[in-house]
Amino acid sequence: MSPAQIIDACVLINLLATGELKSILDSVGRTSLICSVVREESIYLKTGDTNNPKELINLAPFLNDGTLSVCELEGEKEELSYVDFASVLDDGEAMTLAIAINRGLYLVTDERKARRLFSEQVGNPKRLISTSDLIYHWAQGKKVRANKLQETLQKIESRASYRPPTTDRNQKWWIKALS
Repeated sequence: MSPAQIIDACVLINLLATGELKSILDSVGRTSLICSVVREESIYLKTGDTNNPKELINLAPFLNDGTLSVCELEGEKEELSYVDFASVLDDGEAMTLAIAINRGLYLVTDERKARRLFSEQVGNPKRLISTSDLIYHWAQGKKVRANKLQETLQKIESRASYRPPTTDRNQKWWIKALS
C-alpha cells in the first residue's frame, strides 16, 4: 500500500463542499490524514442561503468511519519543521507540511507557498496533490456522469469558493467539465 496522504484545511473544505468526501477519498486508495490544527480550522461551508449563510462542518462521521484520521506532531524533528513553516504559513498548513515531509507522506494542498516549499524540500512532484487531482481521479475512476461532475464542481466553487488557478494541470479539464 502506498504512503498515506495528509490533507490541509483548504482541500478538506473543498472536498466537504461536494457532499462526496468519502467517495472521493475512497477512490484514491490510500489512508487520509488531517492534523489536529486542520480539524480545528475546518469550521464552516457556505450555504448560498442569505438567512443562514454558513453551515457548521461536522467531521465526526468521517472520523468515526475511518475516512479520515487525525494525527499530531511526533518528535523533535517534526516540531522544529512546524515552527519553521509556521513563520511563513498558517498553522494548519505548517503542521500539515511538517508531517508530510518528515513522514514521507503525500501532501494534499492547493496553497501555492506550501506547494513550493514541499517541492523544494521533497523534489517529488508525484507526492504533491491538489483538489483538482483528487476530483479528476475520482471522476475517472468512478466513471462519474457529466452532470454529476458538473454539480460537484459547482458545489466546490459556490460552497468553498475554490476554482483551480490557471497554473493547475487540471484547470482546463475543470472548466470544460463545468460547461
